[in-house]
Parts: sequence; structure tokens; C-alpha cells
Amino acid sequence: MKKRFKFVVFLILNLVFFKIQVVAFQSSPLFANQSPLEVELITSLEELKQSKSDTVFFSTLLRFQNEGGIWDSLEVSLRARGNSRRTKCQFPPIRVKIKKKDSKNTIFSEDKALKLVIPCQYSYAYNDLIMKEYVCYKLYESITPYHFKTRLVNLTLTDIKNRKSKTYNLKAFIIEDDDKVAQRFNAKVSKAKMVMPNSINDTVALQQDFFAFMIGNTDWSNTTQHNVKILEQKGGKNIPVPYDFDLSGFVSAPYALPYDYLPIKTVQERLYRGICRDDQLVQYVKNQFFINEQIFLETMNRYQKEINSNDFKIARNYLNSFFDIIKNDKEFNDQILSNCIPYNIQ
Repeated sequence: MKKRFKFVVFLILNLVFFKIQVVAFQSSPLFANQSPLEVELITSLEELKQSKSDTVFFSTLLRFQNEGGIWDSLEVSLRARGNSRRTKCQFPPIRVKIKKKDSKNTIFSEDKALKLVIPCQYSYAYNDLIMKEYVCYKLYESITPYHFKTRLVNLTLTDIKNRKSKTYNLKAFIIEDDDKVAQRFNAKVSKAKMVMPNSINDTVALQQDFFAFMIGNTDWSNTTQHNVKILEQKGGKNIPVPYDFDLSGFVSAPYALPYDYLPIKTVQERLYRGICRDDQLVQYVKNQFFINEQIFLETMNRYQKEINSNDFKIARNYLNSFFDIIKNDKEFNDQILSNCIPYNIQ
């Protein structure tokens, strides 16, 4: 009993310490306001998708509505992200670079680089997919301070092709740069090709494991940093920060398929991919999710009007089914405890 009490106290102190760190590094005005940001971009999608170099960027003007409702602009540089999306999608994800001299006295003043996530195709259905992926980021914020900051964007994108232009109104969101989240915790982004599980903070890793199971995401790996950034902290354990949730069952994108080597046929089937952990830690994280159930549902409900009613109902039911599992001891054992990956963490 005494040992368990010390363990719980240790976890609480860790969480308090995390929150202190977060407060010290909240400095970007771009993410301080969480209302949707109005943005206009003019670019050539063909040029973006054809360029394969990570160092080639295309300059353009980004117009945005500032906090006072006044339109402003600054010069930015763009390049496409994601190899598969370049060929499969009408719109590729975009990396945005911003020079400090151009962003001075704007809401972008503290951000040198951003990721802009936009729909794969132009349709209401794909706008809904973006909204559901955005909700995933917001759900993760309720779990741990170690997350990417995001902000919803109402994007007016004008594509220039052969001296002709076509304008699209899209739902999108921006994600802070990897280095920015690392800076917030006095850490650096790991460049290691292989990250050992015993080097990772077990509490944060387990929170991530439960979250991935909750949204039905199997498209990630801490070991290879696939859709995860590992933060290296001096004198402390590494911290995983996940991103890219479009292949999850919660989002249910039509192009989403599980890997052939996994024992599931659709992304809607949940599969726990976490490492086996200490029983007390598992119960602690399980209780954290259980206690925060209402917060998760309230977070999702905030975006109900932005998502097709039927799609929203399906996504909410999917979220509810996770809580049905963790509230049922047999289901929890069968779907989570029995599927954890054995690993001797010393």
C-alpha cells in the first residue's frame, strides 16, 4: 500500500512539473487564439507536387485576418509534404517557411515554420475528414502537455495553372513546427534512426498507446519515429509526440488501409500496439482516460456543427466504444492487456 502511494505521488508530481514547463514556453500568439484563422493563398499546386526536393521552396503571399478582423499579409515560402499524397491527392500537405523580418509585429512573429494540413480532395466529405483529424489533436491535448499546438484555418486557396486560376474554399489546420514543441520543453528533436523503448518516458508512452487505441490508429512507431517525433531531454527520458491521424478509424478516410502484416482488415478495427507496462501504471493511465471521458466528449461536441451529422454520429459512437472497452474488465483484458508487446524495460 505504501509503495503504491509513493508511485501515485510520483506521477502527480510529474504532471505538476509538466504543467509548469508548459506555462514557461507558451509564447506564440498564433496559437493563443483558437478561433478559426481566415487565410488566403495563391500558388501552383502542380509546381508544389512536382518538386521532389526538400530544399526547394516556392515564394508567395499569405493573406490572413488578424485578431482585430483586419486583413494583413506576409511573404512565405511553400513546399509539398508527404510522398504518397503528392501523387494520390489533389492537394498535398504543405510546409510553410516564414522569415522573421517578414513576420515582425504579426501573429506569425514567433513561428519560423509551420505545417498546413489540407483535404486530399475538394469535397465536403474531405473537409469533414480534416475536421475529424483536427479533433484528434484536440483530444490528445486533454491527455498530456506533450502535444503539437494546432489551429483551425478557413483556407481560400487559389491554384494557378497555365495562366488560369481556380479558387477553392477548404477546411484546414496549421501545426506548430517540431523545433517549437521541443523548445517548449527545453528539449531537442531526436535524429536517431532507431529509438529504444527503454529510453522513452513510460507514462507518456502509455498515454500515447491508449490514445492510439482510442482513435484506432496503427500508423505509427516510436522506435522508427514514424508519425511520431521523439523529444530528447537532458537528464530525462525521451518524450514521444504523435501526429498525422488521418489513417485512424476515428477519421475513417476512404483511402485508409491497415498494413498487411497487421491482424486487422480495416482501420475501424482497433489493435493495441503498446508495450507491456507496470500494472499500477496501466491502471493509472486507464483511470486518467476514464475520468476524462466527459472532457473528451465535450471536446468533440465543440466541432459538431463543422462535421456532417451522420459522420459526426459515427465518430462519436466510435469514441464511446473505446470507453465501453475500458469500463469492461474482460474487454479491457482481451483487447489491451492481452495484446501488449512484451519487452524487458530496465
